[in-house]
Amino acid sequence: MSQEVRDELQRGALVNALGVAGKIAGPSFLIVVTRLYGPDAFGVYITASAVVEMGIAFLTAGFKDAAVMYVSRHAEDERQALYNSLANALGWSLFFATVLIALAFTLGPVVLPQLYDYSDRLLFMVRWMALALPLMAFSRIVLAATQGLKIMKYEALVNGGLRPMLLLTFSTAFYLLAPDVRGLTAGYVGAQVAAALVTVYVYQRELEWKPLFASMRSFRINYEMMRFAIPQNINLTIERFLTNIDVLMLGYFGLNAQLVGFYGAGARIVRELRNVKLIFSSAFAPQISRFHHRGEIKTLGYTLATTLRWITTIAVPVLLAVAVLRSDLLVIVSPEYVGREALFMLFLLPIPYLQCSLGLTGNTVVMTGNSHLNLANNVVTGTINFLLNLWLIPAFGLIGAATASALATGVKSILEVSEMRYVVGVPFLARELYEPHVAGWIAAGVLLGVSVFYATPLAGSLGYRLGLLGGVLLLYGALLTLLQGRLPRIPSVLQDEES
Repeated sequence: MSQEVRDELQRGALVNALGVAGKIAGPSFLIVVTRLYGPDAFGVYITASAVVEMGIAFLTAGFKDAAVMYVSRHAEDERQALYNSLANALGWSLFFATVLIALAFTLGPVVLPQLYDYSDRLLFMVRWMALALPLMAFSRIVLAATQGLKIMKYEALVNGGLRPMLLLTFSTAFYLLAPDVRGLTAGYVGAQVAAALVTVYVYQRELEWKPLFASMRSFRINYEMMRFAIPQNINLTIERFLTNIDVLMLGYFGLNAQLVGFYGAGARIVRELRNVKLIFSSAFAPQISRFHHRGEIKTLGYTLATTLRWITTIAVPVLLAVAVLRSDLLVIVSPEYVGREALFMLFLLPIPYLQCSLGLTGNTVVMTGNSHLNLANNVVTGTINFLLNLWLIPAFGLIGAATASALATGVKSILEVSEMRYVVGVPFLARELYEPHVAGWIAAGVLLGVSVFYATPLAGSLGYRLGLLGGVLLLYGALLTLLQGRLPRIPSVLQDEES
């Protein structure tokens, strides 16, 4: 990896690290909302947000990636092409948003009562959340365009920090007016309105309105973008479905909103761990497009391996911490969870592990123009996940839902690595990234052994669990030192790392 690319990647990662640090508001939202509104209302919210997440993925996912790719490509000398691409991304996203709003108000009252016992409250939330979709689409496309200009701070600060903070603030404020799903819904919509207003300021600062309006007046369909974006939209919609299918199907199988909220709280804690990957992935995405466009495939492979090693080095200790303290984390969310064993969270942990350690291979496939491959992957794994949930949830409940999602994620990771290597042609340099994996697996094996043979102490005092976690993390650090031949240096974005 050249020094210039290393510095650029680390500068971008630093900004994204600041944004991810702002996502402390995400877990805070989980805690505050569950304690204020109760686990039952949170169960309704997490079901509604799963539906809306699929909607926003359908609206923006492909166009967001296309904005990064096309703006990055045309930023230096093709301003007209840049704004034509941006007009296409915004225009189509807003058009599809209108379609989804219409579906929410027409099909929602017909479909949701057939699926959920708490459909009346769910329908209320889905309808109002849908009205915010155009604002969310505008915000995500504009922030993606700034990433294409190699300005990483806005996406990280708005989506990473400001949006979760606004959601927490508005939801807390509206609780004083309506301490039920109405207040929670108003908090969600208010946060999206405020974030969209901030995005207008970002656009005004970094881009120009006049050429955008000119491109919209003389609108021409960018067929190259559409061939990339539409499959990617569908692809990421299915991916969001994969992410939330366990929550959606638990409600379908008759679990009440409170139990769905319990599972959803644990799943949210586990899936927040993917933010370790997001520290680097936004900064890495433009590099993929540039290296591939220049034909520097070997450099791309080495940069990918180095970045994956950084991510995994950070992710493994965090995964170990959640494994040990899972029940304690849920009690923080709500005192009503005291005494409930959160074993299902262990079965969810392979998901963030695979997303952090291999997830950038999927980014590489997409950002080299092969969004159709990711679409095929998600169709396959989505089908597998759905069938596994049908089989495992009735038999094993929460653990069955978690197992189905983890197995589907494993299948997807295998497909992405294979496609990157054999279709795109980017080498997967395992020798550059194996150390944190080996150290992590050994530490996890020791933790499992202690849990099996000393189950009673592990379930005892918090002090014991903290001591156990400290010992496991020390073991991980020692093993990493032996494997790397030096003291492990946390892959800091504040300093260079020698390969």
